Amino acid sequence: MPMKKWEISSLQAGWLIAGTVALTGHALAVTLFMRAGGRDTWLAGILAMPFGALGLWSIAKLANIFPGKTIVEYLPKIFGYAGYPLAWIYPLFYLTTVVFTLRMTTDWLVDSILPETPSWVMSLLYMLVVLYCTWGGLDVLARVNQFILPLLTMLGLTVSFGTIGSKDYKLLLPMFEFGLGPVIAVTVMGLGDLGEMSVAAAFSAYVRPKDRPKLSKAFLYALIYEVITLTGPIAGSISTLGYRVARAMPYPTFQHWLMVSFARFFERTDLLVVHQWLAGAYVRTGLFLLMSSDGFTRLTGTRQHLKWIMTGLGLLAVLLGEVAFPNKPVFDAFIGYVYLPAAAILGIVLPPVFLVVAYLRGMHRQNKGWSPGA
Repeated sequence: MPMKKWEISSLQAGWLIAGTVALTGHALAVTLFMRAGGRDTWLAGILAMPFGALGLWSIAKLANIFPGKTIVEYLPKIFGYAGYPLAWIYPLFYLTTVVFTLRMTTDWLVDSILPETPSWVMSLLYMLVVLYCTWGGLDVLARVNQFILPLLTMLGLTVSFGTIGSKDYKLLLPMFEFGLGPVIAVTVMGLGDLGEMSVAAAFSAYVRPKDRPKLSKAFLYALIYEVITLTGPIAGSISTLGYRVARAMPYPTFQHWLMVSFARFFERTDLLVVHQWLAGAYVRTGLFLLMSSDGFTRLTGTRQHLKWIMTGLGLLAVLLGEVAFPNKPVFDAFIGYVYLPAAAILGIVLPPVFLVVAYLRGMHRQNKGWSPGA
């Protein structure tokens, strides 16, 4: 699949980050966040934001040092043979994100809407729809996201303003009621949420050359959007339900939609959240599947079989979601203790290290358009 066909703009790159990462903190793992942070959970994105900015800035600069190269290609250039094990970790992590998203989305569908439908049926059908889009390439997925993201934002604002009369913002206070322990725990989880932005290190290679200098700005705007969409729904859940009630619910942000109605003409507004959740998970699943497949094919030299490998990995994700996690407590433990810390390391901690090493080795001089202060 030619790189030219996949080219996207810096604006589309920023929108991809904004449209794919936000779902973890305000829908998929919001209960895990609240169990860790209690009343202070709404601070997660705010406290993690400076670290997320450093990680994204590093990814944007690496994209300019190694134009047209994905993270699996430039890590061996930075670290030599030692870079190959690191390079394999990233597509494996992206595939894990696909499994995570697919499993949580289908669990929610079965628990909330279709209790008689086997989860594997929902996972398989959903994956087939995702594959239909990803077969078109990154540019197709970016255009789909450009349509979906404004719609999701409008729906989010609808539920936010629709429940404003039920909110008591005093429930967000006092902060640090139980000391720094919950704050540190939820900040680490916030870093894990923002760490999913490591996927940008894979698709930045496909940003048009003339747009690469604008990546830092596009990623910064995406980060601001992500922090708002992480903070808003969590603060809304706490101020509406109280943190004790909210953390006891499997999907507290879904509960918001049950509280919204428009006079007597439209009372089943929870139907809107079905679209909101499925559409958000759709682009997210597609992007991480695409970048996982892209990484594996580049590492193995099988780029010509990308579509077949993508299909195989998509079906593998369906299987892993059903077999690897026999019940929800096991799955939640994996997300809280393995997935989110790994995301924080891969997306927040390591990119600045990669940038520093590349700079110390003089690799930034290969691209005269880049400078440390750019």
